Amino acid sequence: MSQDFHGGVGQAATGDINNYGININIADKTESRGLVSAQRKELHELRAKCEELGEDPRDIWRMVHAQLGVTTISEISADQFQEARDTMRARLEQLQEEADKRRLVGKVLRAVAEKDVRTEMNNFCELSFGRTQLKNLKKSQLQKALEFVQQFEPVKQLSIPSSEPDAVSIRDFLILHKQSAAALFFFGMLVGGIWF
Repeated sequence: MSQDFHGGVGQAATGDINNYGININIADKTESRGLVSAQRKELHELRAKCEELGEDPRDIWRMVHAQLGVTTISEISADQFQEARDTMRARLEQLQEEADKRRLVGKVLRAVAEKDVRTEMNNFCELSFGRTQLKNLKKSQLQKALEFVQQFEPVKQLSIPSSEPDAVSIRDFLILHKQSAAALFFFGMLVGGIWF
């Protein structure tokens, strides 16, 4: 169906308008609904979880607003809710990953200090990952480094017997070294006879 208007039209509601040979189709445009309270609540809960992991809540909202092209949460439509939630979930996962990495770095450093194996751990990280700075490693690499440190047993130096002989009683000496004892006795008699 088409309508032809001649002269002043005023306001047209919907439909096809033929104005000077140009067809303009005004489609039915429904107003976008705002977020319902459950959706708002879910977004605020995600924001709170991010805040618990050390993120500034204003930065979270700025990121969501920039992603959606809005300036306030009131401008977010129900159609944009899924995208807003996905954006916040992605940031939450990133924050959790960073928190896990910090926790693992702390555990590795404590284990290294307890066992005094810093050089060995650095060598392991250099050979396995090409890096020695723990903060630059991924979570899976940090887990491997922690496993290495926990399983590492330092090589204990073998005890070398001391060159100092154990004390031997006179009786044992006489039994073990009969000839030496007899020679020493006669030498003592000879020296004692000359001196006295």
